[in-house]
Amino acid sequence: MGMFVSYDDCGDAWVKAPDGSLAGLIWETGEPAYFRASIAPDEARWGTYAVQLPLPLTSNDEAAAYLSALLPDLRVRWHEWARRQSG
Repeated sequence: MGMFVSYDDCGDAWVKAPDGSLAGLIWETGEPAYFRASIAPDEARWGTYAVQLPLPLTSNDEAAAYLSALLPDLRVRWHEWARRQSG
């Protein structure tokens, strides 16, 4: 995970999959939690997602926790994108 822009409770970030492909994140800290497609996947990127969790994201440790919480949803979307790219 890397940050493009980070404010106290929101920002833009990216995540890299094991194959090196990227997805974008428009993240927020707050409730309710959500995970929504913001920009559909294409050949270059497996999507951009608007996400919100009730977790802070102001340090590397907090980023690890935030990303861990998103991982199940991210994994599903990456696998779907990778399957379409190879097939």
